[in-house]
Amino acid sequence: MRRILVVIICFLIVMAVSGCKEPDSPDVISFNGKRYKLTMGDEFDRWDATTWKKCPQEERQDAGGKWANKCSKVEDGNLVISCTTETDGTPISGGVQTRRAYDQTYGLYHIRFKMEKADGLWYAFWLLNDGMANDTTGGNGAVDGAELDILEVVPHTGDFEMSVHWDGYYEHLKSYSESIRVKNDFYDTYHEIWYLWDEDGYSLYLDGTDEESLVFRVSGKEHGDGTCSVPSYLIISAEFGTWGGEIDASQLPARLYVDYARVYSPLT
Repeated sequence: MRRILVVIICFLIVMAVSGCKEPDSPDVISFNGKRYKLTMGDEFDRWDATTWKKCPQEERQDAGGKWANKCSKVEDGNLVISCTTETDGTPISGGVQTRRAYDQTYGLYHIRFKMEKADGLWYAFWLLNDGMANDTTGGNGAVDGAELDILEVVPHTGDFEMSVHWDGYYEHLKSYSESIRVKNDFYDTYHEIWYLWDEDGYSLYLDGTDEESLVFRVSGKEHGDGTCSVPSYLIISAEFGTWGGEIDASQLPARLYVDYARVYSPLT
């Protein structure tokens, strides 16, 4: 017993001297030297109505397209957002959101997804809040509310874009975007993004978490008159519009698959 006690004491001394900590729990991760706790996670094994609501069935963008509830479903362990046309030619697509179910200020967003290539549409992961949607006067910058486009992918052009929009959707609207081009082999393959929203701004990593995987880093101070600092909810969607190019019905249906979406909050 004395020997066991001595071993335990020695082990504790070594741990203290080396600065070792208890290992993180499955819900706590380390990212770029900081620790984050899981606050929302969906593996899409089933439809979770407590977290997700389907976006309103309404006209979207400038191509006569609509969001339709039947275009959003969970199937085979994925959230599936479908893009197609009705028999009368109306383009329809899907959208889901966590509004009034889950939102937070700042965080780390980890999403695994796959996209199918088709002209006439784009896919998006984005964050929104009522401060942006209700701002009719402008002048407060992103601090009081912004639309944070985690990413938008336009298959027609190959644009892979991250954006910040602030000061409302009216005459005062201001925007900043950065984009890269992706090749055809980007599609039909699962990818992972890590999107970090913190006091300094917004960063997006693709298929990794090291500096080589960093695609965009946008300063909130330089682009938005300050970083958005109000709780925002997550939207996953697809849209038809002229930005997506001319619709080619022979390429439809096209789908966005989301294997999982996980959101973490910074630990102090």
